[in-house]
Amino acid sequence: MSAISVEQVGSFLGFDLPDDSPQQKARLRALTIALQSDATPTSLVSYNSSGIVALVGPLPSALAVVEELTDVPGCLILATQGGESGGTETRQVAGRPVPIIYGQPKTVSGFLGKFSIVVARDDGEVDLAKALDLPGGHLDVVLDLSREPMLESEILPPGYFSPRGDSDALDQACQSIRELKGQFEKPRYVLYDPDICAHGSRGITGCRRCLEVCPADAIVTNGEKIELEPHLCHGMGSCAAACPTGALAYAYPGRTDTLDSIRRAITTYHQETGMSPGLLFFDGAQGAPELAASVTELPDHVIPWKTEEAGSTGSEVWLSAMAYGAASVTVMTTAKTPTSVVSSITAQIGQVKAFLFGLGWNEPLIDSVISQKLIERLSGIVTETSPSAKHATFGGMDDKRTVLRAAIDHLIGQAADLPTEIAMPSGSPFGEIRVDDGKCTLCMGCISVCPTDAILDNKDRPCLSFIEWNCVQCSLCAKACPEQAIELIPRLLTDANARMEHRVLKEEAPFECLDCSKPFTTLSMIRKMEKKLAGHRMFAGDGLRRLKLCEDCRIKGMF
Repeated sequence: MSAISVEQVGSFLGFDLPDDSPQQKARLRALTIALQSDATPTSLVSYNSSGIVALVGPLPSALAVVEELTDVPGCLILATQGGESGGTETRQVAGRPVPIIYGQPKTVSGFLGKFSIVVARDDGEVDLAKALDLPGGHLDVVLDLSREPMLESEILPPGYFSPRGDSDALDQACQSIRELKGQFEKPRYVLYDPDICAHGSRGITGCRRCLEVCPADAIVTNGEKIELEPHLCHGMGSCAAACPTGALAYAYPGRTDTLDSIRRAITTYHQETGMSPGLLFFDGAQGAPELAASVTELPDHVIPWKTEEAGSTGSEVWLSAMAYGAASVTVMTTAKTPTSVVSSITAQIGQVKAFLFGLGWNEPLIDSVISQKLIERLSGIVTETSPSAKHATFGGMDDKRTVLRAAIDHLIGQAADLPTEIAMPSGSPFGEIRVDDGKCTLCMGCISVCPTDAILDNKDRPCLSFIEWNCVQCSLCAKACPEQAIELIPRLLTDANARMEHRVLKEEAPFECLDCSKPFTTLSMIRKMEKKLAGHRMFAGDGLRRLKLCEDCRIKGMF
């Protein structure tokens, strides 16, 4: 690993840290050690734009803006006011022809270089780009001049601008539009592994955490799985942080690189000072400028750690930092952090707090705070190191559940007077399922939909067993159960062996065919069918006896 300089640390953070006191020098040293290795590269996402701009809104407003955009390759106007719907014309504006289509946009979709606008007309619908025979059949940039814009995402697609009548925002949009011609690239921030996704199975919807927290609407359901459109993704990371299985993973930087770097920073600081540092996560785009303004007030024992976005780290990173020896973890947000991202951070911090409280740690070891209140929060944290405290040394790992388990087990090992279990808030990715023995018929429908092998059967006998650690509380099993016999209980067992053991939830002796004695179902299933079909005319008399025959004997009896 090549050494980096203090100047490079400042470049990474977006500001320079003071280096007057011994603790400040140790903090800088910790960061130079932590940042020695480069992040593992990820693939790139490309955009291709010829710079054609579609302006949507009242005709007078659109014409005025076109006169200002004389240096873009071309403009067209979808006029929502100022003419008869369905009409078209071409006007000379600033010395060049500008097509004008009169009508109301019905839908808009896409991203830079690949937008589609569907216009509602009396004779049906028409795709604007295709109707104008534009190259590629798409629009490159959309400038929405409507007071109520077509798209309402917290974060708009690249290439879509919606100033909402704000003249300053319009000027900024026009300046950005002038630069949107050519090929552009960005990292593929999030990777998706459908094999471990808990979103759905057999037509049943389970986990929706990623869909609920994505501020860019870059994730949509595709039946039993999700689809992630990387061109819409801005890398906010809240989807990966909220994903209980790790099916969505932040790729740049990846989990392995992040954990290894944080471990080096905390370890180095502790070695040089004998103290445990606080760790402050902030995003580079919005957080860095605000933190730079108050960096001289930052307590010497707090290590600032830049992330791509405020929501790009989650519970496995925060708990690992504590296991490595961090005295506290703080996630800084700003007024511009999307509400859905703030909600995701808050929910996950609530889960971590519940776990730490269950271990007997009542101090505010972890919290999120908006930038204006950051220094107040950090100044109130006291850094103390217990002489008997042991710091974790596990390396960075890609598998989210493996990282969580390593961090949780280490922190549990540092606590005293452990309870048997810790109650967790709703939405936590840990817990058990409880099966109502009187309702369950061992139909095994729950097993067929479980995405994590938390619920298991037995090939030799009718038996339903459970591995608690594998359960992510996705609710697929409960929704699949025809008897509504399953209840989800969020909790965390403190005994690692108990979390991993096979626990029998229900077991029955097999029911044997009355004619050939072959086992083929369970007694509870036979009783359920008898109860349901007792009044049916086809099962009158000896008809119910057929239910107690295996498939082969039932067919023989019919012929």
